[in-house]
Amino acid sequence: MKVSVIFPTKDEEENIRDLIEKCKKVLSDFEYEIIVVDDSKDRTPEIAENMGAKVVRNVKGYGNAYIEGFKVAKGDYIVMLDADGSYDPCEIPKLLYPLIKGEADFVIGSRFKGRIMPKAMPWHHRYIGNPLLTKIMNILFKTEITDAHSGMRAIKREALLKLRLKCPGMEFASEMIIEAVRRGLRIVEVPITYYPRKGKSKLRSFRDGWRHLRFMLLYSPTALFVIPSLILLTAGITLITYVLLLDPIRTHSLVLGSLLTVLGLQTFFFGVSSKIYSVEIGLTKEDKITKFFSRYSVLEEGIVLGSILVVIGLCIGYYVFKVWYESGFGQLNQLNMAILSFLLITIGIQIILNSFFISSLRLKTLYE
Repeated sequence: MKVSVIFPTKDEEENIRDLIEKCKKVLSDFEYEIIVVDDSKDRTPEIAENMGAKVVRNVKGYGNAYIEGFKVAKGDYIVMLDADGSYDPCEIPKLLYPLIKGEADFVIGSRFKGRIMPKAMPWHHRYIGNPLLTKIMNILFKTEITDAHSGMRAIKREALLKLRLKCPGMEFASEMIIEAVRRGLRIVEVPITYYPRKGKSKLRSFRDGWRHLRFMLLYSPTALFVIPSLILLTAGITLITYVLLLDPIRTHSLVLGSLLTVLGLQTFFFGVSSKIYSVEIGLTKEDKITKFFSRYSVLEEGIVLGSILVVIGLCIGYYVFKVWYESGFGQLNQLNMAILSFLLITIGIQIILNSFFISSLRLKTLYE
């Protein structure tokens, strides 16, 4: 039974010796290897090599460091550990035991279930940043994680091979959990202690926080596109119906409703396209939406529906023009009908063009 411990390092010469010594001591009952993936300008790689660690040099980016470390790791169990001294290697067995006992495929050390030492975590990370981003992840991906950005983790090799990890930067931490959830891995959290880091922090709170949020939103097209589009469409159609049937003098509300409808429809098609593309490249599984829009006949149906709307819009437009012509091109008193004509023509063309685009995303699948 072999354990691989991976440290991503950047100028950690003050910490690396102590960390490796602790790893050797706590893993004395295991066959183990220590891998340091480095992007330092100080003596970190030399110190690590002298202490028997395997060193991979000149790898930039948090995610890239782990991806490169995984490539050379030979262990049955792989431990991930930040090298800034904030995590104690002596707690590695707490992460390994659930894997060894067959209780989990992926174990996360939770600082929020354990103990956060004084001055170890800035208040805005502890009470705002980490809890908020973790909550968003739990909502979007139906997880039950308490510490989505923990830098201390362990995973079985066979479980790791199921994950398609690509993110080069800090968002790698979120990607790993999301991929684990989507691949059906059993995830367990164990309480750990979080200590004040040694040396200068490499984190940039707002930039790194945005990268995590950005990744989660892009990874969840339903939350980013589909749900907002349905809200926009509902509001737009409701306004249009209200004005046309109950209060025709509120032309400005009709304009707003038309705008919301056009935006909502296009946002919906963005969401459908994103979901289909995500299925095509293997990031997500098919759902009811992707199955419906992946049918062979969706192009023809879209062309027919879009054409009907365009024709209706043109007919209404012709009626408006006829009334205006008969009035001697005087004051136009059919403004609401003109707006409705433009709206129907616009959304009809949207539907036709997006039907072509969505069908093109599934060309390979449709003709296999």
